[in-house]
Amino acid sequence: MGKKMVKRIRITLIVLVALAFVVTTLGSVQAGTFQIKAKTGKKIKIGVLDLISSIEVAALANNYYKKWAKERGWDLQVFDLGADVSKAGAFMDNMITAGYDGIIVNWTDFKYFDQQVMKANKAGIPVQGIACGNNVPGVISQGIAPEMGFAALSSLFLVSKLAEGDKIIAYHNPLVQTSLFRFNTAKVTFDSYRIKFIEMHAPATGDPYQNSYDGIKNALLADTKKEIKGIWTHWEGFGVSAARAAIDMGREEIVVATCDDAPNTYTALRELPTLHATSGANWDAPGWTLRLFKVFDEVFAGKKVKDQEIWFSIPNLVTKKNVPPPGYYFNPCGYDGRKPDFKVK
Repeated sequence: MGKKMVKRIRITLIVLVALAFVVTTLGSVQAGTFQIKAKTGKKIKIGVLDLISSIEVAALANNYYKKWAKERGWDLQVFDLGADVSKAGAFMDNMITAGYDGIIVNWTDFKYFDQQVMKANKAGIPVQGIACGNNVPGVISQGIAPEMGFAALSSLFLVSKLAEGDKIIAYHNPLVQTSLFRFNTAKVTFDSYRIKFIEMHAPATGDPYQNSYDGIKNALLADTKKEIKGIWTHWEGFGVSAARAAIDMGREEIVVATCDDAPNTYTALRELPTLHATSGANWDAPGWTLRLFKVFDEVFAGKKVKDQEIWFSIPNLVTKKNVPPPGYYFNPCGYDGRKPDFKVK
């Protein structure tokens, strides 16, 4: 059997595993409908449960939430968990008790507060999310990334830069469901291509950027024989920190590949020699956030909406060769005639 055929089989295996995860996880809750009595003559209050407001994509999303709320004359409050998911249940309980009319959740696994989500649903409070892992009963809609596709793109890129038997670090957060989805897919890639990997877990609390930088730096310090050839992370924040740690340790030969994209990711791709690629979401912050508010518009007008709706973004592999110009998220259609997606600092 030729090498090309073997490679095709391996890629097919990865895709099949990815599809299996999608079918068995995202399809595990049966869809229905959600409807409440129209809210007339009432000041609408929206609560946002944010995993960590300090990251750029969170700032972009939260600013658009505020924009759409202001246009509608609604009040909106962002509650920052500071990356501590253990606080999610209490925050949700407080929003329900305080009488918020709708709740948006950013990047915080619904499984950690599924009882509160159902409690909100029974109280007539629509709950929507962005990248919160599996849907649980009570979630109206969620925009997610095809996690296995993200991981397959980035992990396949990384192994293309390595030789069979090479050693890498796989750094992720096992407490986050999207991280597990991505890691499990990447693991199939690494096993298939016989890449040895050291699995490192991100701490549950603290500054994720500093934690990942310190963890990777210590791992490279212990790598006295310089056996580590690459680093894979499930999130771009970890990836950028890992790339910086490799440079600071004098290991510019290390190849770092990661997932997700933000303005600072593109800057890092241009400036850091160790960061080679990310599987970017081509995330349309205005479009995604507005879609959540259009669902709220229908709900608060008393209309019947789909329950358990899931919608996807499409990943793209972004490398040093196709990194977009400053001000843009990656778009395979190009940038001519299109306004910048974000302001360049």
